[in-house]
Amino acid sequence: MRDRLLSKHLSGDDGHAIQRAYLMEFPDRRLRREHIKRTVTARWITIEDGGRVSAVEQVLIWLHDPEWNRKERRFTTRTA
Repeated sequence: MRDRLLSKHLSGDDGHAIQRAYLMEFPDRRLRREHIKRTVTARWITIEDGGRVSAVEQVLIWLHDPEWNRKERRFTTRTA
């Protein structure tokens, strides 16, 4: 997932969630990437099982309901 975040979301095209989040504020892609590098942080944990990586990603997105990912939402209701 680390590789995906760094190579696709940070360096990817304007369709990726984090790129969309800052597109209006930073229309210049180079300036946007620099801003993201300076202001966005992540915490990394190691998960060896590829299937578990995908499941953890989906649960974290569901729990945090990040505004940036709402275009790609897979879970629509929350249960407490």
